[in-house]
Amino acid sequence: MKKKLSISQKIRYARTEASLSQKELANQLQLSDKTVSAYEVGRAQPGIEVLRDIGQATGRPVTYFIDEEGAEEIDFAVKIRKIEQELAEIKQALKEKGYRV
Repeated sequence: MKKKLSISQKIRYARTEASLSQKELANQLQLSDKTVSAYEVGRAQPGIEVLRDIGQATGRPVTYFIDEEGAEEIDFAVKIRKIEQELAEIKQALKEKGYRV
């Protein structure tokens, strides 16, 4: 049976596989190397935006860092964000046509 890696372990693995030091990754993320270290040892949990940025820096999709349940939550969050953007565009279009929104 294959052991599941924690998010912190996956961050460290992705960073080392990308041949990045903690300092190099931190610079790309505009964070301190202490923050990257905290993520890698599990003292802190990165938000989804940081995971996305880590994924971009290491060549991994954000879903690599989270389990299936977490991936579903992110899918919902992305869908909700798109719907909110569409609603904002519709409101703006209605305002431009003189409707009170």
